[in-house]
Amino acid sequence: MITIPLRSGAANAHSTFTMLLGENLLEFTLNYITVAGPAWSVDIAREGVTLISGAMLEPNAVITDNYEANIGRLVFVGKDVTLDNLGKDNSLVWVPDDE
Repeated sequence: MITIPLRSGAANAHSTFTMLLGENLLEFTLNYITVAGPAWSVDIAREGVTLISGAMLEPNAVITDNYEANIGRLVFVGKDVTLDNLGKDNSLVWVPDDE
């Protein structure tokens, strides 16, 4: 199990980072949404191919459940998101398929 570091605040409202999870080098794109929110969404790509698009970060949601991404499970845990509490009062956790 690995906790993926998430950064909050206006400076990180639209950010991209890469992270190695198991054998997958994944690119995460986080976007803060105010139209239907407040909310945060995540896109995940591997080798330039989008695996997950526009998944909302909601407490106790298994982000990978509705996708055949084959990257393990990504679970968002903690409190509802705000612009300033992402990664502080909640977290995104990766669990490999074999756990």
